[in-house]
Amino acid sequence: MVGHLQESAALNPSISQVQVDRLAALYRLTDRLYRARALSDVFEAALDAIIVTLGCSRASILLFDAAGVMEFVAWRGLSDTYRKAVRGHSPWTPKDHDAQAIYVVDIEETDEPEAIKAAVRGEDIRGLAFIPLMARGAVIGKFMTYYESPRIFADYERDLAITIARQVGFAIERARGEDARRKFEADLRESEERFRLMSEQAPVMIWMSEPSGRCLHLNRMLREFWGVDEGKVEDFDWRTTMHPDDADRIGRAMWDGLIARAPVLLHGRFRNAAGEYRVLQTDARPRFSPAGEFLGMLGVNIDVTERERADAQRELLLAELNHRVKNTLAVVQAIAHQTFRGDPRADAFDGRLLALAAAHNHLTEANWESAPLGEIAADALQARGDNKDRVRIRGAAVLLKPKAAVALAMALHELGTNALKYGALSSEGGVIDLAWAPAANGALRLVWQERGGPPVVAPERRGFGSLLLQRTLAQDLGGRVELDYAVDGVRCVIDIPAAMTSAAS
Repeated sequence: MVGHLQESAALNPSISQVQVDRLAALYRLTDRLYRARALSDVFEAALDAIIVTLGCSRASILLFDAAGVMEFVAWRGLSDTYRKAVRGHSPWTPKDHDAQAIYVVDIEETDEPEAIKAAVRGEDIRGLAFIPLMARGAVIGKFMTYYESPRIFADYERDLAITIARQVGFAIERARGEDARRKFEADLRESEERFRLMSEQAPVMIWMSEPSGRCLHLNRMLREFWGVDEGKVEDFDWRTTMHPDDADRIGRAMWDGLIARAPVLLHGRFRNAAGEYRVLQTDARPRFSPAGEFLGMLGVNIDVTERERADAQRELLLAELNHRVKNTLAVVQAIAHQTFRGDPRADAFDGRLLALAAAHNHLTEANWESAPLGEIAADALQARGDNKDRVRIRGAAVLLKPKAAVALAMALHELGTNALKYGALSSEGGVIDLAWAPAANGALRLVWQERGGPPVVAPERRGFGSLLLQRTLAQDLGGRVELDYAVDGVRCVIDIPAAMTSAAS
């Protein structure tokens, strides 16, 4: 291209060598900016073109930093003292969108502060040009030219300066975009490497799939489980390892998760590299790109085979224990019938034994972890049987720990028995209200209230029921019991410590 310009100058004497050099410099600038891969390449190409085309021996490029301060980023022929003295000096801000070039014929004839003039004078500069660099319509910086004597800029020089500024501004924006892209890719590679290292060392099985369910990643533990080489992960079909009896359920659940882009939690049997079926607990979650595109699933598998075997063994032992407890209660009941034959206390003992057995049944159903308060109360008071119209039970769903469940079942049985003999249930119109709610001290407060029965007379001595309430509930459970033999009906307030209860899910 330079050869063509020189040939044109020879054919057209009106084109001077200076003009040829300037046009050649612009062509070189365009080519170098196109090939530039970093900001430093852009700066060097720009300074070369500025010096040749605008006839100066000194030039600089300045850009706004993150704080909006104009900083030197490249220069030719300027001292450190000068650059420090004029640092941050700019006729524009980053928010300016209509910046015009400024051409200073002589710094001495401007109204700049004396400190700026002194710095310029000390660098042996008289004429200057401030050419704004724009990107996306806003000022991002400037380039400057410096002259030792006053300088009047011709129109063609002003056009050249604006042309260079446009090209350089565009090149800076593109280079910054490239830098951002390279940084993003580097950060992504670093992130992927961190994930790979974490995944490989994790004590659980980690996997990643594409939207169709095909494997993209299996960590070391999962590759060893299935016997898959690291280089053949994408060719491996995990679906072939599912137990035939679980295949439809697992496949349907995974597919539903893929379609709905929703988390999936499931159990299933999968064949390992040794040909043994193991129970895996899978927690899979959808992956999305920053733009919201569905990328597939990311999941964790945990081998719970031994845990499930232990749970099954525990349930078997618990069932055997419960069976023996029931047999023992039946034997005790038979012995009592023989021992107390004809004794009026036999029925009372039998009722207490049945209340204990009912509480045991509820605890057995929950593996002796807890029992529902509502069920315990309903059974103890026959609220769904003979007393369904006379016993009113109200309260939120609450679970009782085993010790509290047994103690409260016995206590309510005693209160119910007393009501049947002497209290509200002994007369036709009597009723019992039993309600519970959280107390101010954090305990669970149960309130027993009898109404409509015969006038109450306080007993002269404490019987088994009173002793059970005071000792078992108040002492063994750390609760509080208030028993009031009011004339219009027995009232009993029981506080059960929070440690003995939990909210039902």
